[in-house]
Amino acid sequence: MKNSVSIGLIGAGRTGTPLLQELLNYPYITFAGVADLNDSAEGMVLAREKGIATFTDPMALVALGDEIDILVEVSGDGSLKKKIKDAFGDSGNRHTLIMHDLIARLFISVCTRQPDMIPSLHPDDIGVG
Repeated sequence: MKNSVSIGLIGAGRTGTPLLQELLNYPYITFAGVADLNDSAEGMVLAREKGIATFTDPMALVALGDEIDILVEVSGDGSLKKKIKDAFGDSGNRHTLIMHDLIARLFISVCTRQPDMIPSLHPDDIGVG
């Protein structure tokens, strides 16, 4: 069994950046890449500072396929999950898990010891797409 996890992060803004900041503290977590349409988003800048590959096309990150164990999708783009699932299906990628905004918010809330779960910045982003 593997003792490390490779993360791909789509969405390097208000939700993705705190998650990236927290996950960078753990040596057993590596980043395959970070994607955001805005190349100057806070999380994109941080990723480059840490030597992590960045992409302005989220599907370029998705194309890394099974190099990614967990793909965190917190972009707020409701149509993106379907595109990701279709790309994984077309490529035969049955390895990568897609982590939803709700799970990311729970994770951030627990890791930063929040008394309440942080609110969604993408309330229309529900389900698995």
